[in-house]
Amino acid sequence: MKIHKGFTLIELMVVVAIIGILSVLAIPRFAGLMTKSKESTTLGMLTSLRSTLNIYYGANHTFPSDNLATLTDNGTYISVIPPAKLPNTPHMDSIAVSVGASTMAALTDAGGWAYVNDPESPAFGTLFVNCSHADRNSAAWNSH
Repeated sequence: MKIHKGFTLIELMVVVAIIGILSVLAIPRFAGLMTKSKESTTLGMLTSLRSTLNIYYGANHTFPSDNLATLTDNGTYISVIPPAKLPNTPHMDSIAVSVGASTMAALTDAGGWAYVNDPESPAFGTLFVNCSHADRNSAAWNSH
């Protein structure tokens, strides 16, 4: 008499059902973690760019009056402008830098970064995210 070892169909179906239930619970949580990760990356890059601007200011006693290309010349201050990742908005990841004489002029809501490059402006040297949509905490991106 041979004894066959293995799982019955019922046991396999129970395991598949448990895996299905766990995946239904885990997938939305994973999507939320991806959003949080992208937002944290963007805020970290914003802080890094602002620090780079302060280092530039310390060395030159003025902020750049271009679209931040001066910061990447020969990799002196930063090698490349990092992308702004804006999840849950219509914007793609972008390294574009919108410039203007004021914060309102620089804000084009096109994604990427916005920078006030007019030496006559009281906001000269201000850098922010070029997006007026809300982040996951319901704060406008350009308010960071």
